[in-house]
Amino acid sequence: MQRLANVETMPRSAVRLREDAPLFLHLDPPSFAAEQYRTLAVQIEERLNPIGTWGYILTVTSPEEAAGKTLTSLNLALTLTRGEERRVLLIEADLWRPQLHTYLDGEADTSRGLRQVLEKEATFSDVTLPVANTTLSLLLSGSSEAAGDLISGRRMSEVLTEARSAYEIVVIDSPPMAYLASARALAARSDGAVIVVRAGQTPRRAIEKTLATLGPEKTIGLVLNGVRMSKRSYRQYY
Repeated sequence: MQRLANVETMPRSAVRLREDAPLFLHLDPPSFAAEQYRTLAVQIEERLNPIGTWGYILTVTSPEEAAGKTLTSLNLALTLTRGEERRVLLIEADLWRPQLHTYLDGEADTSRGLRQVLEKEATFSDVTLPVANTTLSLLLSGSSEAAGDLISGRRMSEVLTEARSAYEIVVIDSPPMAYLASARALAARSDGAVIVVRAGQTPRRAIEKTLATLGPEKTIGLVLNGVRMSKRSYRQYY
């Protein structure tokens, strides 16, 4: 009951997802992309049982930029809510190139978020935003003028501990694995990781290096974006 009480202290002004955003919701009919997210969600859920229902942390990363990891993180987090069955938090931990705000309506306040929590200018509950009509919450990056590495320090560990106690699953939109030490730090503190690559763009060596860095025990799966589907397939992956 204490965990539910923690969630109830969050601000009630919900943010809304853009209606034209390429998102897949629980009640959407089957499509190729939607079913891939649902399959990946099942793989993640299979890992929940050994550690309990609450506090599973999943990092979503990529070997390089522009692979589509933010949209993947958002769709996967929405899928993991199972409609409104499970409380899920999505943390935007790419402080240097945040993109999550582009999938929200224009009224969303993106000025305060993870950076302010890490710098102790705001509390976790003050800046965590519920998403309207879902059981998904967002912790946006906050100001994008990040200086230095705030992610690898002790304060981020404290934030993740608080998130574990309040949510059943925490999804982290991580920086690309190849560029920043903070991506490794996030992966090390996570229970599992998903790698996002883009067809025809991500070099094979970069994928292999990311897989080797994470290791087989940490890696849950790989998401291939930008695949062209035939007209007989469900519909084109984003």
